[in-house]
Amino acid sequence: MKSVIVSDTTSLIVLEKLAALELLCKLFDQILIPAVVLAELQAGSPHIKQLLEPLPCFTVVDVATSKRLTALLLLLDAGEANAIELAASLNLPLIIDERKGRQIAKQFGIRITGFAGLLIQAHRSKLIDTQTAQAMLDQAITHGLRLAPSLQQQVRDMLE
Repeated sequence: MKSVIVSDTTSLIVLEKLAALELLCKLFDQILIPAVVLAELQAGSPHIKQLLEPLPCFTVVDVATSKRLTALLLLLDAGEANAIELAASLNLPLIIDERKGRQIAKQFGIRITGFAGLLIQAHRSKLIDTQTAQAMLDQAITHGLRLAPSLQQQVRDMLE
């Protein structure tokens, strides 16, 4: 069994732009997406629901209101807050890219990864070769993924 993971918005946006959403289905048995995250995705990509439908690994989940979620909403956008709440409440790892959200998720003891981590994992699992992984990283950065130059180099080194 691969595993279950919760996803915030950014990596899904990047993977959609790269036409590589199915890569997540190869890495994980199930990707839980808070309904609020799906709404954020649809705001920038109205056809995202149609892209996710044929991929059975994606499950949209309504996140229950809680004291923790209410507190998170004071610090983060709704997608990040709901993703962290869902991951924390189910004790699942989380795909999240934004620095502040990552820091807060770590404070809750949530295991995190981001787009770069997913790329490394796919490469190590031999789902994509070095050249494809490097090209995907370049395209992600071109499409607006923000990675510090030192982190970009670290990822490139790990993809060799």
